[in-house]
Amino acid sequence: MDGTTIAAFAAATAALVAFALAAFMFWKGKWLFLVAGGAAAVEEAESAVGSAAGLSGAGGVRKMGRRMAVVLLAACVLVATLLAFEGAKLAGNALLASAATLVNNVAFVALLVAMVWFFVVQRPDRPKESASSQDPRMASRAHAARLDHLPLATILFTLAIIAVVALVGILFAGL
Repeated sequence: MDGTTIAAFAAATAALVAFALAAFMFWKGKWLFLVAGGAAAVEEAESAVGSAAGLSGAGGVRKMGRRMAVVLLAACVLVATLLAFEGAKLAGNALLASAATLVNNVAFVALLVAMVWFFVVQRPDRPKESASSQDPRMASRAHAARLDHLPLATILFTLAIIAVVALVGILFAGL
């Protein structure tokens, strides 16, 4: 085994552990500041007082954390299949390598679907549309498609997930 392969296995193992731990903590309602930024602290303070605001109503940040946990689990499966593929390749098991490749492709699509789902369900509800005019309806659609309702931490955390998965893939590719 060369140094790049060892680095790839180490990076993949670290990513797998980090993704699994973050998913568990998000599911339990902890570490939400990583994905919601200051909105997590605001919602925690409001829940202590008894108010129900936060992102999209009561428990919005916690719901976002659970949704991000699903995305992280999809990332875990993707990284695990990369590990399985490389292990099978090193062991010389062509059948297992083929199966790992197939499962890796499915896991990649699952990660993409989970990320799209995450951002779609985070959209704010559109106000009731009036049937009299087309322009307000188009404006409300354009407003719902923007990402400015999400905390910057959400977008940065998602980009970090993509970067880590890409880094692991690049290391396994031997580049």
